[in-house]
Amino acid sequence: MATTERQNRLLVAEDWRKIYQSFQQADFKSYDFETLRRTMVAYLRENYPEDFNDYVESSEYVALIDLIAYVAQSLSFRVDLNARENFLETAERRNSVLRLARLINYNAKRNQTATGLLKIDSISTTQDVTDSSGTNLANTTVIWNDSANSNYREQFTAIFNAANQPGQLFGTPRESGRVGGISTEVYTISSSQLDLPLFQFSKSVGGTTRKFEICPSTILNSENIYEAAPVTGGGLTYTYRTDGSGDSSNNTGFFFLFKQGIMENKEFNIQTASTNYVEPINVSNINNSDVWLYKMDQFGQVSEQWTQVPATSGNNAIYNSLAKGIRSIYNVVTKANDSVDLVFGDGNFADLPLGTFKTYYRISDNAKYAIKSSEMQNIQLNVPYVDANGAQQTLNLSLSLKNSIYNSAATESNDSIREKAPQVYYSQDRMITAEDYQVVPLSASQEIIKVRSVNRSASGISRQKEILDPTGAYSNISVFAEDGILYREELANTFTFTFTNRSTISSTINNSIEAKLKEAYARHFYYLKYGTIDLSTLNVTWNSTTTGTNTNTGYFTSGGALVVGEYATSNMKFATTGALVKFTSPDTREFFNNTLVTAGTVDAQDRAWAKIGAVEGDGANSGTGNLETGVGPITLANIIPNESKVTSIFPAFTTSLSDSLKTDVIDRIEEYETFGLRFDQQTQTWKVITATNLSTSSTFSLSNAGSTAGTNLDASWWFKFTNDGNTYTVTYRSLDYIFESESQNKFHYDIEEKIYDYKTGQSVKDIIKLLKVNTIVSTGNSVGYPITWQVVDTITEADGYQDNRKVKVGFFDSDDDGVVDNPDLFDIIIEPDTSISSKFVFFEKYISYDNIERYRPYASSNFVISLNEADITLSSATYTDGQLFYFYDTTEDVVKKYDSTTNTLSTSTDYYARRGRSNLSFQYKHNAGQETRIDPSVSNIIDIYLLERTYDNLYRIWLQDGGTKPSESTSDQLRISYSGALNSKKSLSDQIVYHPVKYKLLFGSSADEELQATFKVVKNPITNATDAVIKTRVIQAINEFFALDNWDFGDTFYFTELAAYIHNQLAPDLMTVVIVPNQSGQGFGSLFQVACAADEIFISGATVADVSIITALGANQLLASGTVVTSTSTSTATTTTGSAVSGSTTVGSGSSSSTGSSGTGY
Repeated sequence: MATTERQNRLLVAEDWRKIYQSFQQADFKSYDFETLRRTMVAYLRENYPEDFNDYVESSEYVALIDLIAYVAQSLSFRVDLNARENFLETAERRNSVLRLARLINYNAKRNQTATGLLKIDSISTTQDVTDSSGTNLANTTVIWNDSANSNYREQFTAIFNAANQPGQLFGTPRESGRVGGISTEVYTISSSQLDLPLFQFSKSVGGTTRKFEICPSTILNSENIYEAAPVTGGGLTYTYRTDGSGDSSNNTGFFFLFKQGIMENKEFNIQTASTNYVEPINVSNINNSDVWLYKMDQFGQVSEQWTQVPATSGNNAIYNSLAKGIRSIYNVVTKANDSVDLVFGDGNFADLPLGTFKTYYRISDNAKYAIKSSEMQNIQLNVPYVDANGAQQTLNLSLSLKNSIYNSAATESNDSIREKAPQVYYSQDRMITAEDYQVVPLSASQEIIKVRSVNRSASGISRQKEILDPTGAYSNISVFAEDGILYREELANTFTFTFTNRSTISSTINNSIEAKLKEAYARHFYYLKYGTIDLSTLNVTWNSTTTGTNTNTGYFTSGGALVVGEYATSNMKFATTGALVKFTSPDTREFFNNTLVTAGTVDAQDRAWAKIGAVEGDGANSGTGNLETGVGPITLANIIPNESKVTSIFPAFTTSLSDSLKTDVIDRIEEYETFGLRFDQQTQTWKVITATNLSTSSTFSLSNAGSTAGTNLDASWWFKFTNDGNTYTVTYRSLDYIFESESQNKFHYDIEEKIYDYKTGQSVKDIIKLLKVNTIVSTGNSVGYPITWQVVDTITEADGYQDNRKVKVGFFDSDDDGVVDNPDLFDIIIEPDTSISSKFVFFEKYISYDNIERYRPYASSNFVISLNEADITLSSATYTDGQLFYFYDTTEDVVKKYDSTTNTLSTSTDYYARRGRSNLSFQYKHNAGQETRIDPSVSNIIDIYLLERTYDNLYRIWLQDGGTKPSESTSDQLRISYSGALNSKKSLSDQIVYHPVKYKLLFGSSADEELQATFKVVKNPITNATDAVIKTRVIQAINEFFALDNWDFGDTFYFTELAAYIHNQLAPDLMTVVIVPNQSGQGFGSLFQVACAADEIFISGATVADVSIITALGANQLLASGTVVTSTSTSTATTTTGSAVSGSTTVGSGSSSSTGSSGTGY
């Protein structure tokens, strides 16, 4: 060591210390021309002042310095540029980014092809095929789910059986299993073509013609339907799926898998075995999933299929999840322009390639696009096949797409690679921890832009038992409790709309008027407010002729067959199709299981209801009764025992407007008239109430229905149309029945989930069954039979909070025909008109954990209940200070608190009352859909919520331009799109359930009514900006605020944040901005804070039409009046309109106004 140091110190001429000392005055941070030139001049002046002193610009020496500076600058730039290409964060060249990503084992995604399932709508064959009735089906088109052909299913299977390969008759498939909870079977057609079983077709998608291929599918060793490896001469396969929801379901029937793109192939020969051999496929736009490799024999036939793996060499080769004996493997490496290299192994973990190989690959459009179901209709497919006799036949199929597809994607960008490659490296490209499940799905496809994963069920569940999900999302639930509260709530809701032409008005009528008439709350309102037509004085009985499954034919009689409908002059004229008839026993017996039994029999009832399903002619066959065929002329949708008495009838409720009425409404709206719509029970039609006859009272009344006196007396309106010269406000009535559990139970309900029982042919509903042990207040006896309600909706408050302690319920409708089975359920258990003072439930205001005012049940024993305040004599000797009073007269409907000091009552908004009953014993039954049932052999259930880029773009375009609202991918489609990439990365103990993301739309006319609002802006008086410019900039600021990058799942919106951002963007042109709810029943601050569910993301639907420029803030501008209530509950007793305000405001006062009708205590 000493020798080396000595020699370096004494003999080495280029010692680093000497070198550093020689250049200690050099500026190594100089890169650009000017700095380099200045640095060189300074260096010469300091070190060679006498040798070089000619610095005149025209000097040749100065020109030499300039030339050196120019060369140095160019070299510096190139060195810096090359250095940047060595780091993933700074590299710009595509090849550099791809190679650097591969250093950390990230293979960039190529373009992703659109993939989906086409359902077979119709089928025919040239072969002579007969069904069980002997009908020859040759050249006969059979339509799936054809209501005019009861044998369509048998004929479908008969044709397919004739075309399938031997041994694959329907019921004995080539492959079978459950894919996403849906029973799936795979069959093969005896195709006669010698090449690949691919069938091409073209369709215009988004204005661009694209090529597609129908390809063979398989479910082998997978939880997904995917494309089978291409084999020449192989048969075309199809799948049969059934989700248990009936043949009309989009997931039940026969399907073909299709992909966008064209399959191509290349043969190559490797004459010498070598390690890590690379075969380039220099073809652009090879998609990310469709590459196969075969080794060929000497005759050009396939001898072996090689297996594609993520890596073929290095440490990662041992993580390819292959059996030990599989060594024929290769890796596909992405290159620029979506060309690829086939990279083979090094001989250690893989065989070296030798001989002739053939690779198949699909070239797809390198673009991001959506395929709407309307763009994939009436696709004709002609498949040649060989029948059992060896004859050539043709299978003719018509296909269509049932669900929109968003899974195509362009090649992964450099920015995406820079972001995702480190994430994948960090997680080691597997999903184990909770963080992995939040990150890795983003790398599955460039089409996924947002993801949220939730571990629904943890480890430790026995394989021997079905997993019980206590939330009810994935398993059936049956719970008994004793704290049920049932009450009804009548409201006057509002929504607003503007129009540009008659078409937009017509759309509003169809989507916002008629749609509401089909809701449960409309039927509830009709049954309560209109009541039945009495038939008891006619002494009518039912003559039962024939019975079937839930059907009964016969006729009405009173000493002879009675004509009904338009042929009758008595109240039997209301006995038309759709009417609901009430029957009672002809004696002391009661109804049970469609028969009359001895009174007191368990579960027997004192009444029965039945809908008139059909009427033949006059309903009496001209007085003879039964028809010549032996059946009755009237068909009931329930079996009614013979001689049952007819006591009353609900005329049919019409849920659509006539064409002439629609034209009249459109004309009035175009003229900006004020008017109303009422329902005429006598004629079962909707009629207009003109402005001069329309009552301003919010209390519904039929006493002046149809009045033409011109004195504003008609208060029978269901819809009231008012306007300000630009925007229409529509007030409509509703009646909800609400059931809640005070503490013992929580409810799970998804209004979008429809469950079908193919055995009964009816939908399976979530129910709340009031047990027969509940007592009737008037008698003190038990009800004697269970009273069943169906769950119809959840309750979401204005701030987005979903209270799972309560749900909206409705009268049970077993066949979903819009006519309930028994409209007396509430009256039976509540008896609202008997002992009225004991038939109220109360709620008190409290501050929730998130600092929001909400309401919860409060004991009725804390109240003195009376009809009117005038009935009470106040005395401190009788009542203590703070005693609560409730006055239920419709003109009062108010809670007041006693002040013993002043011996007076003051109104309290901390409580409200509803007509109903508490402490009910009940059973809650929830049914989970088959597609969400869980395999009990796995223990961790992971819900993954995915937002796709194309769907996001289409949704935002729809908000801006209108048109048809895009539908998100179904869970089944998401599984098809992404399970292939994600299932291989999850733990063996995990099961992934895919869900589409829901948007929570705020503010615009497309948002839910309680979330619609107007932004009122006060301009700076000295600004030169026009109103139009201010409106545009406000909407631009709102859209920037709600940009997708700013929000995540389950976030909470605060208006203060939005207001601050708008102020920052528009200062100094804007002084104040306020947000005013459009729905008159909402209280101050109801949109000040809005929460969304765990699977929702906020998005703004506001347009310039939702921005109003005002000169100053006041009560008129804010629409505020009276006492401002800061509650967000939808069940406030006193509700007044208000706004969330940013900036300095002055709010005037006025008189109190309520939004309820007919008394909000109901």
